[in-house]
Amino acid sequence: MAIRQLIPVLPLLCCVALGSCKKELSASGNPTTIELVFTDKFELGPLVLGTTYVDPDFGEPFSVSVFKYYISNVQLISKNGATVNIPSIYHLVDAADTTTGIVSFPAAADSLVAISFLVGVDSTRDLNGPRTGDLDPAKGMFLSPSAGYIMADLEGSSPASTQPGFSFTYKIEGFNGPDNTVRKVTLALPGLPVTLNPILPDTVQISIDADLAKWFSSAHDLPINPNSVCITPGPLAAQYADNYAQMFIARNVQVK
Repeated sequence: MAIRQLIPVLPLLCCVALGSCKKELSASGNPTTIELVFTDKFELGPLVLGTTYVDPDFGEPFSVSVFKYYISNVQLISKNGATVNIPSIYHLVDAADTTTGIVSFPAAADSLVAISFLVGVDSTRDLNGPRTGDLDPAKGMFLSPSAGYIMADLEGSSPASTQPGFSFTYKIEGFNGPDNTVRKVTLALPGLPVTLNPILPDTVQISIDADLAKWFSSAHDLPINPNSVCITPGPLAAQYADNYAQMFIARNVQVK
């Protein structure tokens, strides 16, 4: 089982303070545009809907017809440990529409070394709304006022499936209790220090890969057979959430 550990923020900040790490984005505190660019992948290649892939851990062939997930509650983490919260973002990334992979917002980036975000929708917004923009029920991810939102949705087909038509369906939900499926992801930013222009506006573009292979095998081994369906809250949904929290890695940072 391949396991990718998320990089803890504290050790990262400590190593920066000691001068042993140089993965830092310096700024003069001027307002800038932060652009998170999510690219859905399977291992090293881009994820293409309808293409047949083979899971590297279980040898199960499968193809994907639907892959969606919410990104929300973004935080920017500075060299000194200070955070800037961007709480208004609730963004749905949909593999069927590559334009949805970009999350853009204004912020003051000062010595930026890491970012964090939630995969899913927090309980406050689940219960109270407003249900507009990417949270609009028309997006197909809202269940009910009591059940809230589907945090991540993966659907497709595989000869390993035990379901009619060899389909598999994972609509991961549950926003409270021990089987909460909202997950916080923290990513260190790669690359050498970059100094932002104190006068001209800059765009900081952070490229993030989401590796679908981790959905089936990272924190937990969850092959399609016998786990062909997960559409209700519970321990299995929470295990999928543990896995998809490990899909993400920050690949590149550019200042434009």
